[in-house]
Formats: sequence, C-alpha cells, structure tokens
Amino acid sequence: MKSQDLPPGRNSNNPARVLLLTPESFNRVTGGGITLSNLFAGWPIDKIATIHSDCVPEAKDVCNHYYNLTENEIHRWGVLRYLLPKTRSKHMKLYSRKLNGRRWVISAIKFIKTMIFGDGIPEQVHLTPELCAWIDGFHPTVLYTTLGSNAMMEMAERLRVQFGLPLVVHIMDDWVSVIYRGGLLSHWQRKKKDRLFQHLVDVSTARIAICEEMAEAYLRRYGKPFTSFQNTIDVNTWRDFIKDPCVVGSPIRVAYIGSIFPYAQLDSLIDCCNSIQQMNEEGFPISLEIYSPQHLAEQYREQLVVGMAISLSDTISDDRIFFETLQAVDILILPVNFDRYTVEFIRYSMPTKIPAYLTVGTPILAYGPSGVAQISYAHKGGWGMTVEVRDCEMLKQAFRQLATDIPLRERLSSCARSSAAQRHDANIVRYGFQSVLENSSNLTKDS
Repeated sequence: MKSQDLPPGRNSNNPARVLLLTPESFNRVTGGGITLSNLFAGWPIDKIATIHSDCVPEAKDVCNHYYNLTENEIHRWGVLRYLLPKTRSKHMKLYSRKLNGRRWVISAIKFIKTMIFGDGIPEQVHLTPELCAWIDGFHPTVLYTTLGSNAMMEMAERLRVQFGLPLVVHIMDDWVSVIYRGGLLSHWQRKKKDRLFQHLVDVSTARIAICEEMAEAYLRRYGKPFTSFQNTIDVNTWRDFIKDPCVVGSPIRVAYIGSIFPYAQLDSLIDCCNSIQQMNEEGFPISLEIYSPQHLAEQYREQLVVGMAISLSDTISDDRIFFETLQAVDILILPVNFDRYTVEFIRYSMPTKIPAYLTVGTPILAYGPSGVAQISYAHKGGWGMTVEVRDCEMLKQAFRQLATDIPLRERLSSCARSSAAQRHDANIVRYGFQSVLENSSNLTKDS
C-alpha cells in the first residue's frame, strides 16, 4: 500500500477532512453512535465534522465539531410544518399549550396523517446560509453518510454537488426495503426513495454495508459493489474480562444489553422474559437482567418485567462496567423478532453488541429466524446456540442446556473469542474502514 493510501494514525501525511451526515451523532448510548465512535477512533479530531439530527447527547472524544439540523434545514412539507411540527421543536411545545389539554386533536391529526402519508410525511430540505458557512469553515475533502429518510438522502446529494465532495455511503440496516409504507400517497414517497438511493449508490466513490450478506444482496439489487464494515473492538484491551465458561452461578444469570425496538427484538425478548420467569417458578433458579436506554425501554416495562426473575435497568454507558457485566453473567441473549416486517428490516443488520459479546466469550443464545444475518452468523460461526423457531418450550430447553452443559459452553466460548480476534479486532477493521475514507478523499486531492 502506498503512503498516500494509509489512513490516519498509519503515517498518513495529510489525513482526509471527513464531513459526516448521519441521523445519529457520535455517542456511547445507541448502536449507531457507538459504531461510529469505534470506527472513527484515532482519526484526528480536528479532521472530523458531523451534521446530524440526533437528540442523544453528543460524545466529544472522537468528534467535537457538530451541526445539529433544525427545521430551518429539514421540515415537513408545506402546511404540515405548522399543523403537526416535529415533537422536539419549540413550535410543538407552543402548539400543545394552545390545545389546552385537548390531546385528542393531536391523535386525530396523527390518524389522518397515517391514512394519507403512511409512516412518513414528505419533508423539504434547505441548505441554509448558516449550514453552508459552517461547512465552508471546515473545508471537507470527503462526505460520509449513513443516509436514512428521503430528506437525509436529498441533503446528501445537495452537499455532494454544492461542495464537490466524493461520497461514501454506509448502510447499517435494510431500511431501504421497508420505509414509506401505508397511506394513500406513500407510493410517491417510495418512488422518490428508490430513485434517490439508486442515484447515490451510482455516484458514490465507495459503498459500505454492515455485513457481507448485505454487501452481496446490494450488489445484486443495485448493481454496484459494496464492501462491509461493522462495529469493532480492541480485543487486547478487554482480554482481562474473558469469561470462564466452566463457572456457572446460582441462580443462572442471563443478560440482554442493548436497544429495544418493536420492529427488531421486542417480541422475542418478551418470549425470553416469559420463559425465564416460568422456569424460575418451576424451580429452576434463573434470572434475566435487561440493560437498555431508558427512553427506549421504559415504555415496555410491563411487557418485559413479568415477574421477580426479570429486571430492567438503564443502559450501561461505562465501558469497564459494561465488560464486567458481560463477564459476570452466565448467558447472553441475542433476540430477533420472527414477524415479516422485522425480518425485512434487519435481515442484514449486525448488532453493535456482537463484537463485545464475542470478545468476552460468555455463552450466547441467539433466538430468531434463520433468514436473519445475525442468527445465521451465530449458527455458522459456531459461537451461539440458536433457536430458530418461535417456541417458548424450545427456548426453555435451550436455557437449561446452556446452563448445565459445560462442554457446550466451552465450545461456544472458544468459537466466540476466535471470531472476535479474526473478524472484529479494531487493528484490522478500523484500519480497513479508515482506508476507504482516505482513498476516497484522495480522489479530490489528486484532481
């Protein structure tokens, strides 16, 4: 590899100035925020600037130069901007006070919106003078984006053209397959989405998928090659937290750590809660600890905490405590819903937690349909015991086996740690990812 191809931290003399456009900013709470933080770690902090629409507090350790999009840049189309503004805006607070407690009006407007537009209202995009001045002051040499809605895609295209930037797209879920459904006019949004996405794929200098399965599927679907990068981890840093799979506590401690979404893992996580509570009541001492961002999980407390064997706590944001917890428990679970929508949406997704799970080596139970990449990865990689049909009795049997079969636990743990070292180590993954950005930037520098 030539010296000009080396990423920052690898003797690169003139690192790329990366402008990010993402729905999620760098953070240590959400999957997307953590993935970005780990992939960009080590890049010169003054060479990164982020445009985002995230409500989660921004992390400052990897990037400290942010522009938070407002309704001046992206807002709902036409009169809808005023009829039902975004809930995080000051206009919505004023609007709610004017209603004087008549919440039924908001519910009625939302119902009408869904009937007409389905799951997404058309939005308008503006490159405001403030945003353009902020970008001009940064002098980017490459635009990296995870895309998202039609508005985010349109924003990416306008930034690419106006500032003459090479474009790198990174797709972390197959949202392209499922958004803009329902409603009388949603077909118009879908057509626009398909047109914009195909165009951005065509004009991008590099295309990244979250896993190999997605890269292969997108090559067939969009006719352009994709490479794949997902979350990464410094394996050596956390070697002291490797789990001894032969040690099993009493009661058996099972844990789920991560976000909870109705279109991803909620239903299967509820199955796990019910199964573990039943096992406990039947005399098998076992408990489930759930750690999830409070703003996502608290609304599901009654469905999840079905008895004394289940606990629900806020997410673990401290890295050391996170790894101590992974090491302390006896079984980690990786649940995926079995419904059609979920399968279509996260068929090619790869959870942020997987590299950490594998590095520690605590035995993993993957519960979900075989057609989903993360379940397939657990099965083929040999690092997870899989239950691939929705059956609580089979689930209970799997928990019992994982808790008592020591040779099985040792085999799963060994495969997990081997996979972490070979496929997720930061020294390999981060280097490759950052090389893609540097090589794309060089197209501008050399022109």
